[in-house]
Amino acid sequence: MRTSAVLLLLACACAGAPVGPAGTTADGGSTTSGGQRWTTEVQDPTTGTTGTTAASTTASEPELPSDGFHCDPRLQDCPAGHKCTPFAADMGDDWNGARCVPLAADPAGLGEPCETEGYPHSGIDDCGPGLMCWYFESNADLRGRCLGLCDEDDGCVDPDARCYVQQSASYLCYPLCDPLAQDCPPPATLCVRSSSVDGFICRYAPAGEPAGAGMPCTGETECAPGHVCDPADLVSGCAGERCCAPLCSLSQPTCPAELPQCQPYDPAPPPEYADLGVCRAA
Repeated sequence: MRTSAVLLLLACACAGAPVGPAGTTADGGSTTSGGQRWTTEVQDPTTGTTGTTAASTTASEPELPSDGFHCDPRLQDCPAGHKCTPFAADMGDDWNGARCVPLAADPAGLGEPCETEGYPHSGIDDCGPGLMCWYFESNADLRGRCLGLCDEDDGCVDPDARCYVQQSASYLCYPLCDPLAQDCPPPATLCVRSSSVDGFICRYAPAGEPAGAGMPCTGETECAPGHVCDPADLVSGCAGERCCAPLCSLSQPTCPAELPQCQPYDPAPPPEYADLGVCRAA
């Protein structure tokens, strides 16, 4: 891996209250106008002072920033030789802030293989600026590929990706995909549509056994690949408020006997989804 263990010793600290993206503070308040919104000085993990950071000579783990925004992933406003990346404090399993981390000497580019250090949401990887390593083959080795981060206008460097803004601090540009072909690169083997994205994007398949046709669901990522989470009245025998239903091609429909009708997924679809349907009850 191109990054070294030294990367774990570097972090970015905020001079005042941490400030979040889009002009919000860590507690949700608005920032004041004028001045610099983000503190991007690198903190020395051994002394707590700011300045040029050197590698620690001790074997103890450095104190990394708490949850909160110590830089802006959309603006990439870290010092030279660093990038701003989402991370999860205390080895958590969801992003809750952003910090400056050193760039790898030979960083990987968009879509290229990469590796993350420590744990899945550490934010320390060998991707270039404005990129983050995701779509891991395994959480044991943390190898994946570099995805883009959203810019301040919710845009993506990759024209075939869309910005998916979660309540956490991910801001990832997920690749677009074909819901009928389910052509996402493994292990991101689930091509689903989100209410916050204009199109179908590649996400991880659900852990364990995914829900098949007619099984209850609360969201798209709970259903097996090639299915959507439909209202109960459209799915025969549905025992919940919503259940999974297979996708189908309107021009060449193939649906199970219990959901025989291939109906348009969207009443006014964009051209790329004009043939997309869902198998529903008669």
